[in-house]
Amino acid sequence: MEIEVILLAAGLSKRMGRQKLLLPFGGSTVIETVVSNLRAAGFGKINAVLSREVEASVRLPDGVLIRINEAPERGQSSSLAIGLDMLEEGSDFAIMLGDLPLVRPADITALAEKFSSLPSCRTVLAPCREGVFGHPMFYRAVWKNRFTEAQGDTGGKAVLMRRACEIERIEASAVHFRDMDTPDEYKSLLADS
Repeated sequence: MEIEVILLAAGLSKRMGRQKLLLPFGGSTVIETVVSNLRAAGFGKINAVLSREVEASVRLPDGVLIRINEAPERGQSSSLAIGLDMLEEGSDFAIMLGDLPLVRPADITALAEKFSSLPSCRTVLAPCREGVFGHPMFYRAVWKNRFTEAQGDTGGKAVLMRRACEIERIEASAVHFRDMDTPDEYKSLLADS
């Protein structure tokens, strides 16, 4: 069975002061760039959890299944729950954030290949740098049920760390960690794109 993607893209962009996923990036928008990179990496099914504002403002390609998080103020775990519900039963999956446009298709493909060769005792593959996890992260199907315990913005990480021995950490480049929450971070990403 192929790996599905949960794309978490329903944040409120409070620190940016406007919806960051709709900002221009590389000839389109931030969110469209991320989707394009995922498609170019070979993912056939992308489960995108969007806010109403983002959904009304972009047209995503075929193969992107969209659900709306009507209450994104409840935190990222509310979007994760919606995304998990979209998965086919038994599917391995990756979780990607909507504000990481510098993660190129080759970066994503390299992680997917490493994930496919993990031993059975490892159920998660995480790009990592100095102890910090980046994205996309890859999960065996068993995590669909495990993540139902997640709450708030950091709930997924708390659930993950309870089974830290199952995580395969891969040293990764800065692009996996460079999200954009402020206008200065956005300008920096544009300069490096």
